[in-house]
Amino acid sequence: MDRVLQSPHLPSLPTIALEVIDLVQRRDVDIRQIANTISHDPALSSKILKTVNSSFYGQSQSISTISHALVVLGLNSIKTLALGFTLVANLKPPEDGNFDHLAFWKRSLYTAVAGRLLAKHVGIVQQEETFLGGLLQDLGLLAMAQTLEDDYLELVEQSRNDHARLAELEIEYLGMDHAKVGALLAAKWMLPPLLLAPIEFHENPDAGPAELRPMIRAVALGNRVADVFILDNSGEALGNYFKQAQEWFNLSREQADLLLTEAHKNTIEMRRLFELPTGNLGISAKILATAHEALMNLSLQQTQHASELQKRNQQLVAKATMDSLTGVANRGYFNDCIKEEFEKATRDGTPLSVLFLDTDHFKAVNDIHGHQVGDRVLIEQAALIRRHLPMISTVARYGGEEFAIVMPGTDRIAAAREAELIRTRIAAMKVKIDGGRTISITASIGVATHDGGLFRSADELLKAADRGVYAAKAAGRNCVRIFAPKKPALA
Repeated sequence: MDRVLQSPHLPSLPTIALEVIDLVQRRDVDIRQIANTISHDPALSSKILKTVNSSFYGQSQSISTISHALVVLGLNSIKTLALGFTLVANLKPPEDGNFDHLAFWKRSLYTAVAGRLLAKHVGIVQQEETFLGGLLQDLGLLAMAQTLEDDYLELVEQSRNDHARLAELEIEYLGMDHAKVGALLAAKWMLPPLLLAPIEFHENPDAGPAELRPMIRAVALGNRVADVFILDNSGEALGNYFKQAQEWFNLSREQADLLLTEAHKNTIEMRRLFELPTGNLGISAKILATAHEALMNLSLQQTQHASELQKRNQQLVAKATMDSLTGVANRGYFNDCIKEEFEKATRDGTPLSVLFLDTDHFKAVNDIHGHQVGDRVLIEQAALIRRHLPMISTVARYGGEEFAIVMPGTDRIAAAREAELIRTRIAAMKVKIDGGRTISITASIGVATHDGGLFRSADELLKAADRGVYAAKAAGRNCVRIFAPKKPALA
């Protein structure tokens, strides 16, 4: 920091600038006094008069003297213009070397003009200070470029005209950013305190003093306007501008668009009046049309990306909850489902049935016909079960050749009826194997129902359904067995 502020390479202020700074600091300055001071510098007087008679100020009458300008526009406007002209004239960097003075002044001027237009539109009192704050916002950048030279210019090159990124690089490599350096330099030059805030906080307006936040935000939004006209990724810049315009000042898209057009027109005018080297500013309609098209394409890409992300998330969820072979739920999902449904049934007093299904002699199918046929048996069996069960039911592959079915709101009789229908359909199913041949399979099914507080936990309900499967196997397979609790013996 000291290396920058103490450098002999920093520009010194001319006498007229020091006099103007002294005058603008005085609260009781006399109009005649400031008029005389400005009039003693013909070049400064001429620039101010050209400016106040320009379309930027939109005066209906011609103003021919500084005294007249002071009466019509007010003391504050003329003081600020005088200070701006004297400072800018002395801050122009040489056109040789590696510093991109065209980009520097293009951003500064766009920011200043757009900031003042916005301040006027939303009724911010400090309109002239907003203009000058925007014009001087990058004072620190200029100082760092002149004192740190190539080390700093390399960071500017890396940022690719993105000032938010430049501030990050400055903090990372230098421990300070151009906004802070600019504010310290402005204070060293004894510029009015009101100008220090937009210089110091234009990259982070919400960190500035609350009472000056509207003015600082106006300068910051002016920077967003500059981004639209300067940056290569104009679509993203336009989107950021629209977002901040609405968030900070509640501007509609239409209002924000009009501000862009007006800012470009007035920037061309002020470039001529301030005689600033900005290079070609282009055609507003063409630049904005390109930016709008880029923003639309960006929005479409983001929508497509969001859709693809949602699809990937759905695929990940399915992968985590679905059995990869049969397409029904996996055991992990089933365990969560049965616990949730058990708690709900217990709370609501509604029945809950569980079916356990075991494919009969499945090992023999694998041994005789191979695992591919075994897989086909499981796939077709799962599809049949899912096809014929009520929508509220959940089918899961519990493990190997076992399937489990959760049937909320289904009592024991209805569950037994469904189990018998599934059993008969499986027995009638023909699974194709090589050579056009088919094989038949059967299944043993156990049924258990939680109704009236019969079971204390989901695990007890599952064990009861499993006991039903063992009972079906013991009875010769290809049948349904229902778990029925033993009635207590009579005394």
